[in-house]
Amino acid sequence: MAIERPYTENGTVMVPLGVFKKTFGSTVSLEQNNVVKVTYGAHSGVMTIGSDIAWKDGIKVKLGSAPRMVSDVLMVPLRFVADVLGATLSQGSGGELMVTLVPVDNEEDTPKDTGIDSDVGKTQIGNSYFQWTLNYPSGLIAGNSGGDESVATFSSADNLYYVEIHVSDHAVAVDADGLLEQLVREVEAGGELILDRESFPKAAVPYARLISKDSSGALWESRLLYAEGRLYEIYLTDNKAVNYKDFAKYTGLLNSFQPSFDTKSKKIRDLSTVKSGLRDAYNEDYGISLQVPADWSKDDQHLYYESKQGSHLSVAVTSAPAGSTLESWAEDLKMKTKENFVADAYILKDSNKSEISGVSAQINELQLNYGNGVTTEYQALILKNGYRYYFEYVTAAGQDDDKAKFKAIISSIDIDFDLLKENFGRLASDDYKTLKNKTLTKVSKTYGYAIDIPSLWTPYQDIFETQSIEYRFSGGRLQINSKPEGSVEYTVNVLKDAYQNKNNDPKGPRIEGVVESTIADVPATIITAHQIKNGIPLRSKQVVFGKNDVVYTITVTLNDANATAEQQALLDKTLQSFRFTGSK
Repeated sequence: MAIERPYTENGTVMVPLGVFKKTFGSTVSLEQNNVVKVTYGAHSGVMTIGSDIAWKDGIKVKLGSAPRMVSDVLMVPLRFVADVLGATLSQGSGGELMVTLVPVDNEEDTPKDTGIDSDVGKTQIGNSYFQWTLNYPSGLIAGNSGGDESVATFSSADNLYYVEIHVSDHAVAVDADGLLEQLVREVEAGGELILDRESFPKAAVPYARLISKDSSGALWESRLLYAEGRLYEIYLTDNKAVNYKDFAKYTGLLNSFQPSFDTKSKKIRDLSTVKSGLRDAYNEDYGISLQVPADWSKDDQHLYYESKQGSHLSVAVTSAPAGSTLESWAEDLKMKTKENFVADAYILKDSNKSEISGVSAQINELQLNYGNGVTTEYQALILKNGYRYYFEYVTAAGQDDDKAKFKAIISSIDIDFDLLKENFGRLASDDYKTLKNKTLTKVSKTYGYAIDIPSLWTPYQDIFETQSIEYRFSGGRLQINSKPEGSVEYTVNVLKDAYQNKNNDPKGPRIEGVVESTIADVPATIITAHQIKNGIPLRSKQVVFGKNDVVYTITVTLNDANATAEQQALLDKTLQSFRFTGSK
């Protein structure tokens, strides 16, 4: 489509707003004489004539140039409206600007010209996954909650009032008086002054409300409801409120809140992106979008997602070693598994070529058993533009539903490979063959020692000027504790006593040996014990020694499932690298 009569202002191309309605079937409206709304499918944009502040799907955006009337024609920034529609801009062969738009998949989602301006006839707004709805008055703008659907934020177009809705799981039912008590505790803990409070036990859904003044002088109305295993918290503040009675005008809006969602209603704008139990996830730096289980924790920044039962999905992007292929990478991962798991603790189930985000990929399936049940691990490998994309999807034992979601998650992955190339240069390497033999020397000046830590180990507490240090690795951990003015004999006796297993628990712990040895040329006592912890058999070794009035305890823990010759040799090498620096 060629855009006619555009002009450029402050580097921004301005076009008539009406062209989007006529050509693409989007809905446009002018509310309160100066608020402009554009909607298409599930997307919406809000602009104010004369203002360079706009909102796209609830996210605040600064415009290069404000919308304005020119000869009775409303001119708006082309790029902003195109973004709202999900359209792309390009230059035609004759130099004209072209706007290309892919129609929405479901015709029912396409806005119809109903004559109702408020978000295509939507009179309510809510979340189908968390099961709530609220009236949707003109001028109410949904905010950005950072991808966390359990929180919803709203503000009025004139910034007069602001609303938050929080949803959390709560297994035990709470009556209206209990809800009020909880609200009071929360407000008082925040140092706020309570101006009014009340519980409503006879309401259709019992609830509590109170109005308070915070430390900045702002007044808030807070409401708390319980329904179907969830707590719903609603907070509203008015910038001009000076008395608790000023909130009476919001009673209708707040009373409209319902802990339910009618999926058949066409008048509700659904804020949820959850479909078939999955919700959207996106990292803008790496240009990676995908879908993850809706009830998992979500960390888009670090691309890590986890269930309460222990299943997880992690994504890592690294620079590929020179000459690397999908096949060589898959072989390296197979070697890593063999060197980190004993033979009867893993099964390499399958390895197949596939396609992810339009490029070739390798998908491996493994079964791992740490001793407390079989977990399934899927590895999806992508190699593009000199970068490795590694998707690790692990389903905990017994979580068959999580296992069934793997194909849908993999199919949802969409990667902007050019964006990564634009945003990043050389990244860290995950070349197992090279890194498995590398170490980093760590020094503690405060406690006068140094130790060589394998590069593949993950630091959990690595500030070496503190008493406690911890590193984790596949199936184990290493800890160093430095205690000034301690006693080696006392420390050894405390450990022996802790391992006595006075209740004769068959899971242990059970002392396997107490040996006098040396480390870093000083006498040391080594205590070895075995136990079953959280269903996982493991062995621990504690090395206790002292120098210059400091007692050092190095604890090494390794699961039986991971006690390969390679792992044990690396642990021995690490222990032998401990040395005193003489700086203490």
